[in-house]
Amino acid sequence: MVSPIPTRRTRPLGHALATGVGLALLPLGILACEDAGATGDTASNGNSNAGAGAPVSLRVAQFNIREMGQEKVDVIDAEGRGTDAQLLAAAEILREIRPDIVLINEIDILQEGTSPLDGIWQDFQDRYLDQGPDALRYEHVFAAPVNTGVLSGFDLNNDGVVGTDADRGTRTHGDDSYGYGIYPGQYGMVIASRFPLDADQARTFRSFLWADMPGHVMPDGWYSDEERAVFRLSSKTHMVVPVTLGSRTVHLVGAHPTPPGFDGDEDRNGRRNRDEVRMIVDLIDGAEYLVDDAGVSGGLPPDGSFIVFGDLNASRRGEDSASDHPIHALLDHPRVQDTGELAISDGGLAGREPGPPEYFERSTTGRATGLRIDYVLPSTDLDVQGGGVHFPFAETDSAGADRAFVASDHRLVWIDLTVN
Repeated sequence: MVSPIPTRRTRPLGHALATGVGLALLPLGILACEDAGATGDTASNGNSNAGAGAPVSLRVAQFNIREMGQEKVDVIDAEGRGTDAQLLAAAEILREIRPDIVLINEIDILQEGTSPLDGIWQDFQDRYLDQGPDALRYEHVFAAPVNTGVLSGFDLNNDGVVGTDADRGTRTHGDDSYGYGIYPGQYGMVIASRFPLDADQARTFRSFLWADMPGHVMPDGWYSDEERAVFRLSSKTHMVVPVTLGSRTVHLVGAHPTPPGFDGDEDRNGRRNRDEVRMIVDLIDGAEYLVDDAGVSGGLPPDGSFIVFGDLNASRRGEDSASDHPIHALLDHPRVQDTGELAISDGGLAGREPGPPEYFERSTTGRATGLRIDYVLPSTDLDVQGGGVHFPFAETDSAGADRAFVASDHRLVWIDLTVN
């Protein structure tokens, strides 16, 4: 009989090696905010009020909440409390795990000129998260415009039709946008934090051109010269947001590369996924070719602390994970702690044998096939204390397993850290 896998473990982690690369882009507005009235206890092992110089303990999480849009958030009762079954389940999971910092994927983002506090995140927090005796609220929020659903003006899928705003809500609109989305802002990202986020120093790479990456793997013959001259690498955006933890600054690197599918033999999405993941590696390596939306060149500081998190749609195993896929360079990077030994669950294992070659216990999708595509990866100078994947096993926790299934097709991943 297979021993159950604990949802949290403490053990030393190993690490290894990386790659490097280059490109150029245009300035864009960043959406960030602080809710001055926000309150709430710290997470289970957090210490968001620690004084400068004191060690800070915190929990950092990644959660793809499937297609969180305004229509779902607006399902409320007479008192204004949220009643959408999916979002209730997601909020319950967040309140149970209580991360101090969390990256939410697949949340609709209002585009330029608006604040995320005016949109879906604030409604989700007010109506779902900040409810009941275990209410959870985040004082600091960061969001930025994304490429999803932003029409390119070109026939990017080569079906003979150029999508226009009249096609909003259809695949034609999505396929001819810079990132797939049937309306602008679909599948966006939000960082919510109990610790101060430095919006003024935040960087985004939404406009960086794919063709400007040295050694890119754009499909030959698929995009015209005119399309290559405007096509952006990031399907949403890549963002680097400094967070203040006691006397330390840690750079939060958030991304959500496109899934490697929904294309043809040209493999345009699979190739884009590779280069989107590689962009994270190159950010860590401080590649000078990278130019952010404000026109600033380079990646992370050479000795800076960081945490990479996101649904990267890439795994060490599976048909889309060749040995030269940049996900291996990221997980083996000498400055990255691969937290795979900690990010495990009984639900992923599902009574099977743990470990290689399948690593079922590391599953982060609801299919429990061992596919690990959601990550929280700290730099090697940060002290990892534990971690897990919220993935209950139906045979021992049927209610928890049902709730996770309703909340999303992904599972929340977290790690616990001490920052000295």
